[in-house]
Amino acid sequence: MTVPTDLDQAPTVSRPRRISRGAVLVVGVFVLPFLLKVALNSYGALTVDGALRMAFATVAGQTIAILSAIVAIVLTVTRRYAWPATVAFVIIGIVITQFAVGTIASAGDLLLDRLDKIAEVDQLNR
Repeated sequence: MTVPTDLDQAPTVSRPRRISRGAVLVVGVFVLPFLLKVALNSYGALTVDGALRMAFATVAGQTIAILSAIVAIVLTVTRRYAWPATVAFVIIGIVITQFAVGTIASAGDLLLDRLDKIAEVDQLNR
């Protein structure tokens, strides 16, 4: 019986971990925007600073969602997935982008409404 040596065994090659395109979408579209909203929410009385902070959180979260959709599409194309998977991720990216742009627009409207309410309350308090 012979003892195997290091030369007899094939060297193990450690590959870098591949980032899953689904994980990119889940983290970028759901997790990070939610964490931004929770972290930058105004839990006290509504102030100008709080309204601006909440609008910023919404815009930043939706920008991250758009960028994560683009990254998922790039990962799909560069890894040369089959064309149905590529088309599906392009459609998913378009839907995410349209939803995010709509949310950003509504965040601007909501910011204006909040600033109007703050001004009204300030007027009533004088």
